[in-house]
This record gives sequence, structure tokens and C-alpha cells, in this order.
Amino acid sequence: MNNLIKNALLNGRLVLLLGAGASRGSKNSLGDEVPLGGELAEILADSLGEELDGEDLSDVYAAARGDLGAQVDTILERHYKHCLPSKEFIELSKYPFFRIYSLNIDDAFEKAVHSQTSSTIKKFNVRQRNDSVVEPDQFFQTLDYVKLNGDINDIKNGFIFSPQEYGDGSAMSPLWYQELARDFHRYTFLFIGTQLREPLFHHQVAKFKAKTGASSLKSYILIPSLSSLQKKGLAAANIDHLEGTLGDFIEWLQIEFDEPPTSSDIIANVRPELAQETANDTKNITLFSGVTPVNRANLTLTEDTDKSKSKIRNFYKGFKPTWFDIMEGVPAYLERTSNFYDQVLSANKAKPLDFFVMFGSAGSGKSTALRQLALRLSEEGDRAVYFIEEFKNDLSELISELDYRNDKPYYVFIDRINISAFGVAKLLKSAKSDKAIFVTSENPKIWSTRVQSHLGDFVTNSVDISEIESSDADKILDKLKVYGNWTRLQKMPHNKRRLELLKKSKKQLLIGLLETTSGEGYQKIIQKDYSSIECPSEKALLILSGLATTQGVSANEVTLTRAMSYLGLNPNVHFVASTMDGIVQYKNGSVTTRHRVYIENLFKFYVAKEDLYEAICAYVDAFSVYHFPIVKNISTGEFSVYKYLVNAKALNKLFKEDRHKILSIYEQFEKQFENEGLFLMQYGLALRSFGENEDAYEKLKIAQQAFPESPHIEHALALQRIILACNESDEAMAMALFSEAEEVLSRLDSSNISPESGGTDRYPIITLSEGHVKVLINLGNIPEAKIVARSYHDRIVRNTDLKHNFRIKKTLSKLMKFSLTGHWPGGDNEEF
Repeated sequence: MNNLIKNALLNGRLVLLLGAGASRGSKNSLGDEVPLGGELAEILADSLGEELDGEDLSDVYAAARGDLGAQVDTILERHYKHCLPSKEFIELSKYPFFRIYSLNIDDAFEKAVHSQTSSTIKKFNVRQRNDSVVEPDQFFQTLDYVKLNGDINDIKNGFIFSPQEYGDGSAMSPLWYQELARDFHRYTFLFIGTQLREPLFHHQVAKFKAKTGASSLKSYILIPSLSSLQKKGLAAANIDHLEGTLGDFIEWLQIEFDEPPTSSDIIANVRPELAQETANDTKNITLFSGVTPVNRANLTLTEDTDKSKSKIRNFYKGFKPTWFDIMEGVPAYLERTSNFYDQVLSANKAKPLDFFVMFGSAGSGKSTALRQLALRLSEEGDRAVYFIEEFKNDLSELISELDYRNDKPYYVFIDRINISAFGVAKLLKSAKSDKAIFVTSENPKIWSTRVQSHLGDFVTNSVDISEIESSDADKILDKLKVYGNWTRLQKMPHNKRRLELLKKSKKQLLIGLLETTSGEGYQKIIQKDYSSIECPSEKALLILSGLATTQGVSANEVTLTRAMSYLGLNPNVHFVASTMDGIVQYKNGSVTTRHRVYIENLFKFYVAKEDLYEAICAYVDAFSVYHFPIVKNISTGEFSVYKYLVNAKALNKLFKEDRHKILSIYEQFEKQFENEGLFLMQYGLALRSFGENEDAYEKLKIAQQAFPESPHIEHALALQRIILACNESDEAMAMALFSEAEEVLSRLDSSNISPESGGTDRYPIITLSEGHVKVLINLGNIPEAKIVARSYHDRIVRNTDLKHNFRIKKTLSKLMKFSLTGHWPGGDNEEF
């Protein structure tokens, strides 16, 4: 073997494909070795009363199926079910491979896995070729074993042996065969015990290559011998021959590793920020994903060895700062941030359950300032500091664990508090923690519309850093001289540099930095950057990963690979990203772009709508391989991207209410997502936005059937009934529609369904109160509508939890005015 295979294993990028030869040594229920291909052909021929005359297994199997029918299944069960695994299989099952594909139908490897002790066994799933694809376990604690040609324990799904079955498989393109082709082009493969005479495998790989023009990575085939011509044929696919068997591979593994690597070892290599958790307790790895303990010793582990050699740091090209940027002082430490630290945080002034907020417009440096404060607190105090950079659904569990670990107060920094506002509010309100101190950031507009109603009463202190101070200019210029593009500024007198930077930073610090160093306007910079990208694959990767950036997350390599394949472009995301230094960044299977402000301007002004449309279709298609509802089968970061891609409001904004483009996205994927409630709900909302209310009603009803437990689909359907009621002249029909809606909305309101649990800024009481009044207005019953309006007003006022909500305040104002005047503010036909 070689170091490439070893490194692939240690970095979670080694995939095995097992052929018949890999099962050698395993015994079946008869006590015989599991039959290989030629041996099975003899068994089937004997069952037919025939003698072999050089026929292939596929031909013999086809004949047996034709003459013996279901008896063939009995023969197969006798020889391939209830196997006793070989010692090689038992040893192989101890190692953490990314995935294992198998061409075999026997259950020997499954038995090997289940023979492991409780201390070594991992989560193990057997997948069939037509099953929905699952997202790889980013913590390497789950092994998916994919049976490509059938499973003796799942006979009803059939086998692939005969020419007809291969033909049917090629026509159907099983989902896992498609995933196999993609994996073959992005991971290191080791084929064991097969000569790869598998038509379906070659068909899918060739189809993938023809569509994308991709080149496979170096892979290996482990088999005792191959002819010279066979070796040359495989070499053309970048597959090298290694002489040997599974036993030789196991022997090599045992020489290279004193003990089999664990999932913790893999995580320590690819996710060094989780190294502390792998050393403590692997059950907490998932909990601490996205949580960075802030101290120099830990942050040093996160160094990206693939850093650009350029002396101009990516931070000064528009990227968010890395922890290494913060530790090395690449961004300037600005006055408002420094003063906030000195006056509010220094010398352990903060107390448990204090809640601090840094406000700032997009691109003002909130994320940078938050990281600077976190590092400074970790170095100048004796309290632990933790930084949350991703979506967290289990914040309460995290805080409980941190309380247990720390005997002193500690800081929890949360970038963009909107994501976690509801969870933090519950923690502060319940005072369950007696140690956590929260330091957060948010855009002022998002704060006032989405966060203040939850956290407004808990703010201990805040600062707005949207604009820089005059004294910051020199600090920024000093940093630019060392880490940024200094060519233009070098030719200016110092005072002119200061004035230009201060003037241009009035708009936004990010924009000001780029404009000052380039001498061009921000839009011109973006236009030049984008027009300089000539490679279609590079352009598509920027657009796709940019769509993720708009949601504050990195794009996942696995999903990007599917999307690039859909577009017929190079799916080797790592390679494409490596050619785009300064435009995108690749790290540990994720791709990030420049700041969200940059991407939003790029999409708004320079990306052709047709290119954006194709990218969105490709991205949506990439999610179609998962079980529905998708929210339960992918990570929270990935779900935030999917949710954005199918969101009717987002698509209306991106395509400037282009009805044809927006609805065609839903129409194109309606069949694929017919059981995906969120997709169907957004389809209904898109139809509603274009006034197609009857069609919207039908789509929302189907959405509820697909995902009946979703309160947000229930809410959307109830609102649609009210909209229909407001357009109905028949009083009995209108009130019947409203009554159905009222029952649902009253139940949702009493259940206290939070907006944050599903990403809506609506409250059921808003829809119910405004809807009830408008239905009565539509029927001409103004006196009753006035009484109803006042009744709802008084009911809502009694709920003090809603007093900060801007939308509730708006509703209260409307209800009061209508109860007094009989005229609905904004007109009777105003949208809800």
C-alpha cells in the first residue's frame, strides 16, 4: 500500500468498494465458503440440470430466473444468508472509512460489524441502491454500507446479475449508483476483490464524466493479478493496480496502526477546533460543533495549511477574518470596540446572565470586533470564552454542559444573535444558568424587527459600531500598509489617505477599505472581479457558494458536487476552488466566499438572471436525493441554504418578481418534491404572491398532507382560507372558510408556536385578528367588525410577552383605529 491511502483514511476521504473476492474466507449457513461468481454460476446451472460451457454468471442467472422463478431466491438465501464473517471482515469493520460500497449480496460484512464489542461499534446503516442518499456524517461516527447489486436480507428489491437487470439499472440510474460516480471523482477509492467488470458502475462513471468533463482522483484496485491490457484500461481511469487480497490490506493496516484509528482521530485531523472534545468525550462532539473555545493554544490548531502565499491577507480582499487574522492583529482594533471592552467587559465587570450587544450595519466589522473582544477576554481574564459561529438548535443543552465544566462565570459569544434569539431569551428568562455571560452582535434593522421582542428587556449594555471614529483612520492605514494593497495609497500624502478612508468608510467599513485601496467604486470592483472569471466552472462555484453566503453559512462540498454535476461542469470542488484564490476559500469540505454584502451586490447587479436561475435549479436538485422532510435529514447549515433556495420571498427578491422564472423553479421540481412539505408550502406562497389564490390553496393543502405536523404549513393554509374568504361574496361560504382558519389559528396561538421554531415572522394572533375583521368588512358587516376589532385589541394587549414586537404593535394600531373609525388603515384590500 502507500501513504496516499493512509492519509486518505486519516482524513476521512477513503472509500472502499468490495467485490466478490473480498468475501473470501466468510462461511455461509451450510458451512461452506461464500460462493464467488463462477461458483454461483455452477450452482445455478446444476439447479437447472445443465452443465456450464463457458457461460458467464449473468447468462446462467438469467436462464435460472426464467425457468425457476422465485426458487432462485431460495437458492441464494441458502448460500448467502446468515454468514459467518471472515477474520479479515471482522478486522476491517474496526476502521473508520468514509463509506463502503459493495457489489456483493451476502450479509458477511454486516455480521462482522455486529460482532464488535460495545466499545468499538459505530453507528451502522445498510443502504440499498434505490434508497434516498444520506448526508455524510461530518463526525465520522456513522458508517453507510451501500449494497449496489442487491441484499440477501432485502429480496423484494431484487438483484442485479442478468443483462436485463443491468439494463434496467442503467435506465433507472439508482440514486446510490449516481452517488458512487460522484464519490469516485472526489474521494480516494480502494476497490477490493473485483476486476470492475461492472456495467452499471462504468455506465454511471462514464455518464458523469461525459456530463461534467471531470477527472477522477487517484484510486487503487486490490486484486491478486490483472493482465497487462486490463491494467492499461484501468490506468486510463486513474486506477492503479495493487497486487494482493483483503488479507494483505488488513496486514498492512495492522503494521501502519498499532490500534485502528477512531472517529475522534479523524476529527482531530480534519476538524482541529474540536480536538478538545475528542479528547474528552465523543458524545459531545456533535454538541460542540460550531463552538470554538477561544484561547491561543486551541486556536493555533485551526491553522489552514493551504493558506495563500500572498502577503495581502484575504481579510483585506473582503473575506471575514480567520482566527489567525485575529491572533496576528491583521484587522485594526478600533476605538469603539476598545472603549466597549474597557468600560463594560474588562476586569471581570460582567456578571452571569448579563447580555451585551454590538450593533452594526452589514460590512461594518461586527464579526471582526466580536472575535477581537473574545480573544482579548481570554487573554486578560481568568474566565473561559466560547464562540458560536453556526446555527445551534440545542443551546440550552450546550449551556448546561458549559455550566457543568466551568466553576467560574464564562462568556458565550454569538455572531448574529437573530439565529439564537429565542433560545437565549428562554435561558435568560428562566435564569437556569448561573455562569453564562452573553456577548452578541446584530444588524440594527434585524434587531428591531426580529430580535427585540425576545431580548429587548435583557440588554445589559450595547454599542453601535456602524461608523468608525476619526482616530481609527491611522490604525487602519497602518494595518493596510502591512497586510493590504498599499500600491495606490503609498503615492498619497498621509492626510489625503486619512480623508479618503474616512469619507469612503461612511458608507460601510468593508466598502471603504476596498474602495480606498483600489481607487475604484465598490460596484466597479465587483464588476471587474466577476468579469475576470472566464471559466464556467469557477463562475458557477462562486454563484453556488455565494447563495450559501447570503445565509451566513459555508457551502458543503458534497452538495456543491451534485450541483456542479447537474450543470455539467467540473464537480471537483476542491480543484476548482484552488484556482480561485482571493475569490473563494476551501477548507475541510466547505467553501466560503467574500462578505455577504459583496455577494448580494454581485447577484443584484452583475450575475445574469439566467445564470442565477440555473444555479438555483442545480442547488435545489442537489437536495432531492434526501428523504423527506429534508429538515430532518441534513445539517442545520445545509437546511438554511435549502430553505432559502425555495423561499418564495427570496426568489421574488432575486428575480425581481419575474413570475415565469420563479414559478418555473417550482414547476420543474414539483414531482421530485411532491412529498416535501416546505417546498410545496413555498410553491403555494409563490402562487399567492402572484394573486393565484385558488391554485395556492390547492398547493398548501397538499403541503399539509405531506407534512401534517408542521405548524407553519398549518398557518399558511389558514391564512389562505382567510384570503379566499375575503374574496367570497357568499356569506355562508366565506364564514365556513374563516371558521376552518379560526380553529387552526386559535389552536396555534394557544400552543405558543414560536416564530423562531420555523423561520417565520408571523404570529397566529396577527393573522386571526386582522383576518376576522377583513372577512366581516368584505361581507359589509362594519358594526360587528368594529366590535371584533376592539375585542382582539384588548386580548392582545393583555399578553405582555408581545409588547416589543413591531408587527404586533402595527396590528394593535390598526385594530384600535378601525374600532373607532370603521375604516381599515391602508385600505380593506391591504395584504396581511
